[in-house]
Amino acid sequence: MISSFIPLLVSPVAENQKPHVQSIPSAFTWQTFNKNMNVTTFVAPDGSRDQLWHFLNSAEESIFVEIYGVNNPYILDLIRDIHTTKPGVDIKILIGWHSLGYLAPYEPNPYVAYNLTLMGVDFKWTSDTEFTYAHQKFVVIDNKTTIIQAGNWAKTSFPEDGKKSNREWNIAMTDTDVADYYLSVFDYDWGNGIAYDQPRDGTGLPLSYDQDSSTYPRPFAEPGHFSGQMSVTPIVSPETSLQGILYCINSAQVTLDIQIPYFTSVGDAGSVDQIIDAILAAKARDVTVRIITQDEKDYVEAAEIFTNAGIPMIYQDTRWAYPLHNKGIIVDGRIVLISSINYSDGSIEDNREAGVIIEHEAIAQWYSEVFDFDWGLGDFDEIGSLNVYWNPNIPTHSSEINVTVYAHELRALGITDVSLGVKIDSGSWSNYTITSTVFDSAEGDPENYFYVISPQSDGTNITVQATVIAGGDTYVGMEMVIRVRDSIGSITTPTPTPTPTGNPLVELLIELLPYIALAVVVLIGAICVKKRK
Repeated sequence: MISSFIPLLVSPVAENQKPHVQSIPSAFTWQTFNKNMNVTTFVAPDGSRDQLWHFLNSAEESIFVEIYGVNNPYILDLIRDIHTTKPGVDIKILIGWHSLGYLAPYEPNPYVAYNLTLMGVDFKWTSDTEFTYAHQKFVVIDNKTTIIQAGNWAKTSFPEDGKKSNREWNIAMTDTDVADYYLSVFDYDWGNGIAYDQPRDGTGLPLSYDQDSSTYPRPFAEPGHFSGQMSVTPIVSPETSLQGILYCINSAQVTLDIQIPYFTSVGDAGSVDQIIDAILAAKARDVTVRIITQDEKDYVEAAEIFTNAGIPMIYQDTRWAYPLHNKGIIVDGRIVLISSINYSDGSIEDNREAGVIIEHEAIAQWYSEVFDFDWGLGDFDEIGSLNVYWNPNIPTHSSEINVTVYAHELRALGITDVSLGVKIDSGSWSNYTITSTVFDSAEGDPENYFYVISPQSDGTNITVQATVIAGGDTYVGMEMVIRVRDSIGSITTPTPTPTPTGNPLVELLIELLPYIALAVVVLIGAICVKKRK
């Protein structure tokens, strides 16, 4: 009897068999690569389409894709072209089974599966037993370049020029060791994958080429190119995603910027509560925290928690883009996390997800510019809240500090007065009228107001607060703290051990412990009998 359990513990399910109900995700452990490598940064909607096309077209040996869903017909056409013009390129595509939004009635995933199969491209569904959803989004090209995406292969993630899209971060890393890590995830999930079956899965409906138009100017159309020494830590759900998120938040010493669609599972004593506690702890140790989330979700519990703690939480502007779909963190302008991981207990504990932590100042600063752009256009749930930030994010003793009050929510009411309160350390408040120092926002409207604070000594903390009079009413913003630092201490946060929320491998081992003990007893008994003979 025990023999039937042993293979389950030590090897993935064979490719020609359906996964067992109790199959166990492989243990992908925390691993950091400190090396010289080349990295390309790009975001949607700005330059995502061009960069994905560039990397896929560069393939000479292989393209391995593990993704939640595909509804972009242009990408399907591109795969067809590569398969036709480069028949020697090994293409394998693994798509999420039962992916929400990618099945009936539109059914893009079955259509893609059907067409890839007709092309002769290797295709599988991810296991339907190991993960609630296979929500990861990564690509490995020629066993050396790995692309980590916040978005799917969707029209809203990789749009054509002039078309509307989500805000999403992407990164491409060229390094064989990093690629090997993600390939091990792909190989495991491929080994447990499910073959496409036309009678069962259907053929779906043809993908639509239609896309909504947008006048977004795409200021980040040019990708970032970086080379040099950096630390790269892959993270995956359900194994290390909570560990990675907590590592980033707990490392913050001066600034912490988070862009995430939503917070769910609040109050459930799971992974999300640990993340919220870590954010509150960062605020308590004097880290300046900013959060951009998605207005449509409007998760009141998290908003109330952060507002009560003095943490500003704004909603992604949707005048140029669809609701927020990014899942990123920037720490102290030197650490950045790009991932598919949402802040729900299910995403962290039950899904397959993929992400990466990069420790490299120039790369983190590249994404900071994108975050600051979105911050300047964000909306608040309460119109009384005003959006404020400054440049540079972490000023030094020689930096002039340009503080901007973003008042676009109030412009339509008729702004008559704008002032900025400034307090140096524990000194008294000074108020400056800045109504006349106005400039156009990215949308071309005169709704941003600025004040320049002179350089301050290293270690100074500057508190700022905006006040706007519009339509005869007074609106007062949240206090925010500018921290002047000539240097930031080294990253000394130990790799965190999250509070256990239930591990399927441990639980199954506990369940099987009596059988293992019985097998050991039987084995010892057999040895003793043999010796007596």
